[in-house]
Amino acid sequence: MTHKTIGFATVSLACFTLIVWLSSSSDIAVAETSSISMAPLVMGDGDGGSGYAYVGAKKCKMCHTKQHKSWKTTKMANAMDTLKPGAAAEIKTKHGLDPKKDYTTDVTCLQCHTTGFGAEGGYAIPDPNDKKAVRKAKKLAGVSCESCHGPGSEYIKIHKDLLMTKRKYKVEELYAAGMTKIDATTCTTCHNEQNPTNPGDFDFDKKKDEGTHKHLPLKQRE
Repeated sequence: MTHKTIGFATVSLACFTLIVWLSSSSDIAVAETSSISMAPLVMGDGDGGSGYAYVGAKKCKMCHTKQHKSWKTTKMANAMDTLKPGAAAEIKTKHGLDPKKDYTTDVTCLQCHTTGFGAEGGYAIPDPNDKKAVRKAKKLAGVSCESCHGPGSEYIKIHKDLLMTKRKYKVEELYAAGMTKIDATTCTTCHNEQNPTNPGDFDFDKKKDEGTHKHLPLKQRE
């Protein structure tokens, strides 16, 4: 799978504070950044030469209904909401932020509150007068399936085939079509030791299944 590295700018206190709030609950593990800088984000190519593009969580729902339903209840799914005026007012006030301010266009926050921000085909701040752009942004707001599993335009075709044929498959087939192999670096692009309120390494083995979605046996996988 082709990858690219995107360097991020300095992360603002606003982004850091809101993301820490998201990760404060024991049932959710959401992006933790620092007030210094974020590690480069490594992800599958968005579109262009690779052919990989973000499709949005509703496309994933076609095959993974139960996982999607459980994900929708998490703070990951609703990460964008905490950037809105009036949301998370107590924690914003505690850290000297204006709870009435709109942080939904703060690029340093969007890096870990949206899907594919900074990548081709990923989340982009929409022109409110462009209805098409607004619709696309809405489906990529929050930390969704493709934030962890990579842009799905090619491997979703395999999922559709599996749904129709009920054949067996090996996960390597999906990796070859752009799906990301989940490991610690998938999480540490946002969960990283630079976070001054949570020093130390991110415990991937402990946290990898927290607050993402329900994990069910994949009956067709060999």
